[in-house]
Amino acid sequence: MKCPVCRNGETRPGTATLTLERGPLTMVVRHVPAQICDNCGEEYIDEEAARQALEQAEAAARQGVTVEVREFAAA
Repeated sequence: MKCPVCRNGETRPGTATLTLERGPLTMVVRHVPAQICDNCGEEYIDEEAARQALEQAEAAARQGVTVEVREFAAA
């Protein structure tokens, strides 16, 4: 797809690092599937991958985790 940010590049499959913050929780999820612009580097995380990462963050928050770094694992 054409990048909506720079309007010049095309996106390609890759991975991104997603940082989620909520209250005292900071979670970093590495290697999340994404489309990445070959011109400006803007990252577009897949809706399903984002949903899964958010569910993991919610579970960690309920457990009282404050800082966590995870590798993305598709459910």
